[in-house]
Amino acid sequence: MTTEWAVVAAAEQFTLDPRNSGELTFTVSNPGNAPDTVVFDVAPGDGSQRAWFTVTEPQRVVPGQGSVSFLVKLAVPPGTPPRRYDMTGFAYSANTAPEESSRSSGRVTYEVRAVAPPRRTPWPWIAAAAALVLVVVTVGIVLLTRGDDPAPGEPRVVTVEAENLVDAAVVESPRASAATVVVQPNCCGVTWSEDRQLFFQGLAIGDQVTVTVQIPADATWRFAAVRTTSFDYANTVFTIDGNQVGGTFLGFTPKVQKTEFLDVGTVRLTKGPHRVTLLVVGKTQGTNRYFAGVDAIRFTEVPPPAAAR
Repeated sequence: MTTEWAVVAAAEQFTLDPRNSGELTFTVSNPGNAPDTVVFDVAPGDGSQRAWFTVTEPQRVVPGQGSVSFLVKLAVPPGTPPRRYDMTGFAYSANTAPEESSRSSGRVTYEVRAVAPPRRTPWPWIAAAAALVLVVVTVGIVLLTRGDDPAPGEPRVVTVEAENLVDAAVVESPRASAATVVVQPNCCGVTWSEDRQLFFQGLAIGDQVTVTVQIPADATWRFAAVRTTSFDYANTVFTIDGNQVGGTFLGFTPKVQKTEFLDVGTVRLTKGPHRVTLLVVGKTQGTNRYFAGVDAIRFTEVPPPAAAR
């Protein structure tokens, strides 16, 4: 009997860094009752090449009613024309021909940017003049904005108790499961900050909860979160405005535990509201629950690199 694999990407597009590199998680589920060995691969879209992609551990055994996650790394070579490209992930049973059991994800896009050539080092007198201008301009800016920005050398930090975002949270499920999100008080020997956490009660792969966070300025931000793990907690990823940030968080531990702030990833954000989504991508234990817990989230501004001397 052919396995009817289900393939889901964690986001609709790769988020690429300035070198046009990035990564994205794909989850492959086995809806049948018998275990099967799956092979995961990538189908590049028009203008792209398979060699740009690397799949970590492309062949694995998937238990019945279980799932596995595959990390796909993308490295676009220098000189690639800047434009939007796309790809799909697909899975098939190792013991059958790909055309007999192959199932694909939705189309995933990525935006390739032009990479500027390295800057040449200026002549000493040009560098000295530029430094003098920089000092004059910087002093003027400080005098004009001293009351509006953080103290020099101190980045902005936005810390939010996740449970305070529950009332406006949006829960979605591709399988129409009865997933919910609630505020959970201290439980099971764990004390959360402010004595509560955001408790997402997912019931299937693809279930997700989205909250909205206000960012105070255009900048690059380091995103971190305090997470909870337990015997019935799922593997999850974070996306911000539809783009995956960081890798897969493994939610399973034999008993309830709380982490410290864990770095998730770095992302460029504009001033204003942004959608932070917690997405279920799999599990590592035999349970029909796909729960997740978030105690707090934090965005720390990443200072721009110092001007070259």
